[in-house]
Amino acid sequence: MAHDLDREPSSSQHYVPQAVYFTDSDCVEYVREDALSIYDRIDDFLTLIWDETHLVLVGFKLKGFKYVFDAHLKPLFKLNDEQFINLVSAIEAHFTAVGNEIFARGERARADAYKAALKLAANENVRLSGAMLKMAA
Repeated sequence: MAHDLDREPSSSQHYVPQAVYFTDSDCVEYVREDALSIYDRIDDFLTLIWDETHLVLVGFKLKGFKYVFDAHLKPLFKLNDEQFINLVSAIEAHFTAVGNEIFARGERARADAYKAALKLAANENVRLSGAMLKMAA
């Protein structure tokens, strides 16, 4: 008897990466592939998501997104609930807020983690949809 794992997935089962806001945990998560992932918590805001080898960055999680959205992004960009937001802006806003602390302590690894998340978000053009913004607002 053939196992379902031996079959090619149908086109309806293909993974489509997108940024998702989770209301219960107040976080935005983006993972570009549906595979085994390793979560590496950097600080209270940023978690990097690596592939199973821990060599390739495949995503990130932004915790406390509602605060960053309300305090930094909404007033800065005069956002309404129907707009998209590029998540590079969210990472930049928080990184700016904690940047002096990071560099004062010489936390090179933490600064590099933020730069890696920024690069992934920019290269993948990761955006949060207007519908997700309504939940965050």
